[in-house]
Amino acid sequence: MGMAGYFVAVNAEQIAEFKDDPDSLADFLYPAEEEPKNSIDVDKAWHAIHYMLNGAAGPEEGQLAPAIFGGEPVGEEMDYGPARILSPEDTRAVAATLATIDEAAMRARYAPEAMAEAQIYPDTWLGDDEALDYVIHYYLRMAQFYADAAKRGDGVVLFLA
Repeated sequence: MGMAGYFVAVNAEQIAEFKDDPDSLADFLYPAEEEPKNSIDVDKAWHAIHYMLNGAAGPEEGQLAPAIFGGEPVGEEMDYGPARILSPEDTRAVAATLATIDEAAMRARYAPEAMAEAQIYPDTWLGDDEALDYVIHYYLRMAQFYADAAKRGDGVVLFLA
């Protein structure tokens, strides 16, 4: 199993509802029926993506791209901390930053030895290029997700489960 990174685009009205009633956020993220619309996951690549974008294992002030650990915590602890919400403005800023970091730039940021030393989850970075291809696949999906959310004027709920 393990930890996967999840992202759901939400509009301003939904953000206000979740802040007013944090319990409604958990119900929204874990519906009895189908997954929320405009959602993706980046599987276990979330920590490598964060590290490759920001050069740090955890959230820090002044992150270049708070795509993984950004936003305001809302609600109770979930699987691995509370869900976080990026405003539509912050989503646009993240999307704009990600638009400047293409596949080649991400490949250039790949440092498997440093990632292993920093204990970047899931700690399987040494070996072959499959690990890099895995991260790039999910990074490109995530960058497109943020671009689409920004274009619609949405914010983003992000969480680890």
